Amino acid sequence: MELEELKELLDVINNEEEPIGIMVHLVKKNEDNTESILLADVSDDLSEDLKEIFKTTINAKFFDNEEFVFSNISTAVETSNSAFYYDFDEFPEKLSILQDYDAWENYPNFSFNNDEIENIKAFLITVGNQDNYFTIFKHVYPVTIVRQDKMLGFVPVGNRFEKLNSNILQINSSIDFIYTQDNLVINNIKTFSSAYGYKEIIKNQAREKIVLIDNLDLIENIGELTEFIEDVKYAKRILRINPESPVLQLAKTRIIEFVGSHVKLNRKVRFNQEGNRIMLDTDVSKVITIGILNDDYLKSNLTELDYESERKDEIPFDVDA
Repeated sequence: MELEELKELLDVINNEEEPIGIMVHLVKKNEDNTESILLADVSDDLSEDLKEIFKTTINAKFFDNEEFVFSNISTAVETSNSAFYYDFDEFPEKLSILQDYDAWENYPNFSFNNDEIENIKAFLITVGNQDNYFTIFKHVYPVTIVRQDKMLGFVPVGNRFEKLNSNILQINSSIDFIYTQDNLVINNIKTFSSAYGYKEIIKNQAREKIVLIDNLDLIENIGELTEFIEDVKYAKRILRINPESPVLQLAKTRIIEFVGSHVKLNRKVRFNQEGNRIMLDTDVSKVITIGILNDDYLKSNLTELDYESERKDEIPFDVDA
């Protein structure tokens, strides 16, 4: 998905010509660890306020922000001013309820008599009409719920303060995820990592890339790379290896020759006794080998310096292995 496609889908919130509604559903955690969807009966005033705060948030980030970066999550470098299209085949298991969610289905109502606010896991806020809509997914944190038994709340009633006699569910204008036309957009990578299994997804996807690397017969001790991805930081590096990278199309001997003849790479990457495979004996050698496979290493014709292509950082070969 490209940014312009996403903008086209989100722009429904700015439509002044057609009636645009807001529907709020709640994801409820059940006692058997399953989840169910309930319809929240929301007043017209609250619906309008929700529409306005999310309209402001969406326009500020996706439409009016010239520095905003939108990229595939499989290859992206995470920054604070970005969002990511989820392009993995493995859909997040902890968000699987989105795949079954139909905003126009007749879900049961949330009942204050039968349902507890404490069991609410997330908001599903759908903006649009049946022809054109998207859904905002907002995770409910413990701090989102103001519990009457944990604090003494002063509630104004006329000219008198009364105590808070029920729990309160707070909501702000932040957006964790957007789901539209079977496309998942990750806006809050921190929440995705802490609550929805992103770290394990990264490791699973990196393991698939290691199978691809192993098929090259280039690395003597491929198990070292498998252990390396237990650190998510390095798993992300492996994820960025493009299966269509020109390097992966080369003969193994050509890659070995390149490393062996490179005046800096050959100081940090060693070979087996036969000299026909790379030995991963240090973390530095693992990082550099991943970079080699992703065709990261460039040479400036002007300065004769070697660079790592992603950020054009000079390669730190002065670090001891």
